[in-house]
Amino acid sequence: MLLQLIEREELSITEVSLGRVTEAYLAAVRSSKNIFPEELADFLVVAAKLIFIKSRALLPDLESEAEEGPPLEDQLRLYREFVEASRQVRKMLRARRIMFPRQKPLTPRLPRFAPPPKLIPLDLAKVMAAVIRALEPFFQLPKAAIARAVSLQEKMERIRQLILERATMKFQDVLADAKSKTEVIVNFLALLELVKQRVLEVRQEETFHDIVVHRKVNHMNYGA
Repeated sequence: MLLQLIEREELSITEVSLGRVTEAYLAAVRSSKNIFPEELADFLVVAAKLIFIKSRALLPDLESEAEEGPPLEDQLRLYREFVEASRQVRKMLRARRIMFPRQKPLTPRLPRFAPPPKLIPLDLAKVMAAVIRALEPFFQLPKAAIARAVSLQEKMERIRQLILERATMKFQDVLADAKSKTEVIVNFLALLELVKQRVLEVRQEETFHDIVVHRKVNHMNYGA
């Protein structure tokens, strides 16, 4: 109502213009029969502020007390913006413009590569190659060292060759080239097999003494 009175008088929203429409506002409140009880308090607050503004205009020397909340003119300016906005919305609804186009197309926010404007493709390729080289150790499969299998037949052949070169030797000579426990065991099994085949014979004078390997006489021409 107050805003309508100001607009009808073609006044700007200032303290002076509010003072000029005070009487018209109070008269409108008194004569209005469409004010709901819950809205009456708001009208009375506005009326009190208008009376205060007019009294301050009539009595310039009156000390002004600090008002609670924003000044009435600021509230009216804000209210006018809402009124103007509602008028625009009403016009659009009357024109059946219920749907409005999006100003900017909606694009999904997918991760994408956005290189710097001055990026040279060759430099990018070099950097990628360097990164791949740096990561290679982490992707290489571990290399398992596979030991060569020790053959019983090979050890038997070697012992035969040794016993042909010398008629007698110690068991330690047979184990001279053994590099692991597995080879020691295979050498021992090869020696036992040759003893079983009567190619060799072994002797041990006392417990814990050296084992001596002898060549059988009837096999002295073996391999010749």
